[in-house]
Amino acid sequence: MPRPATGKTPLRNVRVPDELWAAAMAEAKEEGRSLTDVIVSDLHRYVNRRRRERGAMDGEQDSAT
Repeated sequence: MPRPATGKTPLRNVRVPDELWAAAMAEAKEEGRSLTDVIVSDLHRYVNRRRRERGAMDGEQDSAT
């Protein structure tokens, strides 16, 4: 059952295939997590990884010159 809106974060809409959504819901439930928690956690991981990659690339460019 979804939690009531708290107003702390904006509501977002995304398109996800039904099969993927159901599988993700099942995995999150097995871990005792909400799907929102999983999505937010994975988005943080994605953004941090991309920033590190960009930083590494910037560092490589700086040291090559």
